[in-house]
Amino acid sequence: MTRIAIIGTGMSGLTLAQHLSPEFQVTLIEKSRGFGGRMATRRTDGFHFDHGAQFFTARSAEFESWLKPYIADDAVTQWTPKVITLEPGKKSYKREWFEPHYVMAPRMNAVLRQLGEKQNVHLQTEVAGLVRSNDVWHIKTSEQDTLGPFDWVVSSAPAIQSVNFMPDSFSGYEALTNVSFQACFALMLGFSEPLQLNCDAAQVRNSQIAWLSVNSSKPGRPEAPSLLVHSSNEWADQYVDAELANVQTELLAALLDVLGEKFVSPELQSLHRWRYARTANSAGEDFLLDRQLRLAACGDWCLGERVEDAFLSGLRLAKVLNSIT
Repeated sequence: MTRIAIIGTGMSGLTLAQHLSPEFQVTLIEKSRGFGGRMATRRTDGFHFDHGAQFFTARSAEFESWLKPYIADDAVTQWTPKVITLEPGKKSYKREWFEPHYVMAPRMNAVLRQLGEKQNVHLQTEVAGLVRSNDVWHIKTSEQDTLGPFDWVVSSAPAIQSVNFMPDSFSGYEALTNVSFQACFALMLGFSEPLQLNCDAAQVRNSQIAWLSVNSSKPGRPEAPSLLVHSSNEWADQYVDAELANVQTELLAALLDVLGEKFVSPELQSLHRWRYARTANSAGEDFLLDRQLRLAACGDWCLGERVEDAFLSGLRLAKVLNSIT
């Protein structure tokens, strides 16, 4: 049986694990304490916030087919919010969505959690390096532990993180170094009373803020009024290393500027920094594969930045690996 380690439990890594043949003995390694990567939901004091990916679309036959059973089970459901465009000092206007937009329920990682719990997983385990000996791989962790042996190692972590532990002899190493990302801050606000907004979500122009959504308007979420605010990527890149308290203050001021009298003081405030939120420059390939070294990498950053890109990258790598073994 072929032993394979998959680093990362986001959409691409879990899709890869799900679609590998029984000829593979799969081990997943994740530095966080849960599954989903940027498909994440934070739960705090009764409030829920999808503070990473807000929704996803399905434009390929492969992804549509994969979603069907989860849609039938209501684990994936269509989100049909009233969406507007906001701009400080200007009148808002309605936006139309011309394709279905989906969310997982009751949290954005619900399906991924189901998939991950069926696998052999090492959570809260950060990879520090790979060591090749006697034609197999061993994985060194930041806690100075060693995992393995493995016949194959695949990284589904962001390219900029994969560079830190993948050997420079990996044929895809240069492609990894050419991938770039943009940051984003997620401001999470919980309220004691329903928000008096004329929308469920909004794109924001000419502001530090790029997006806001009433998270409690999404299917399957608790009714406790919650607002999720995403900064613009350009602004986040500029202040990615600033003190979080200062960033939070700036975003609250920008939100007041956008909402005006509709903004009320929140009961709960929290901020999350995503350093690798959006792919600015992708690898331009379905995945990266080195057959000789038996190393590979996959992720949304291979093809673009969408949830579907992550799925397709993991699925297509699984098809190739299944044909090799």
